[in-house]
Amino acid sequence: MAAGLLAIITVLGFIAAPGALADPTCHFVTFGSSTTQTGFKSNLTWPSASNPLGNPSLPGWTTSGGLNWLGFDITEFNRSATFVDQVDDFEVNLAKKPTPWNSRNLLIGIWIANNDVGGSWNEPDLPEFYEQVSAKYFEQVQRLYNLGARQFVLLTCAPQETTPLMRTNGADLTKLAAAVELYNDVMARNLQVFKKTHRDPKGWLVHTANAYHEAMDHPEKYGAPDDICENLDSVSCLWWNNYHPGVAIHRLLGAGVAKVVGRPWFHT
Repeated sequence: MAAGLLAIITVLGFIAAPGALADPTCHFVTFGSSTTQTGFKSNLTWPSASNPLGNPSLPGWTTSGGLNWLGFDITEFNRSATFVDQVDDFEVNLAKKPTPWNSRNLLIGIWIANNDVGGSWNEPDLPEFYEQVSAKYFEQVQRLYNLGARQFVLLTCAPQETTPLMRTNGADLTKLAAAVELYNDVMARNLQVFKKTHRDPKGWLVHTANAYHEAMDHPEKYGAPDDICENLDSVSCLWWNNYHPGVAIHRLLGAGVAKVVGRPWFHT
């Protein structure tokens, strides 16, 4: 698993239609790299229904220049939700009873694949290496399962070959795309094995390339002049910097997660 694992924790209250009984509060715990971070610190204000990130306030400290995919899922697409900083912190802070979650109302989200592939795609023996990486990945999923988690949504490695960084630094984009595909194939296969060898988990796989390609195929639709420009304002280009997507792609990612997982956590 990539070093420097970053993640956040947040809790959202329920959302209900006017006059309707509300669903019980659900919780969304996520683990990820820089495309998932919000800058949460466990020694500062913790989340609540009225303050969904706890600290810092929305949109948090993201690499999108605004809301990232999590921000969109807990605001625009949310029906209720929780986020956490690493499996160890989860075990210490939330796994022990009494806690606000159980196996039915907890969703685990994981998106760490970009760093795994971005830093390794040009190395030798990728099939063996990605098998080792994925084994470590699912060791952490197993830990979460042992703590009571039963519902998992995994995001695939994004198409690294589409980033301005890779497109302008002379990278072999065909080889890079093949590495992304290989990594994602290993992840998908191991998710299926995990589901088959455990009694009661649910597992969803979100293909992140859909969001990237939708925006890049129609940049003007999303306020950008082309598919490669970058701007720290996060909205006038598709890219916040030469590696991290801006708000438009993150919103599409959030919508993709919401559509795949659905209720009771999200509406689409």
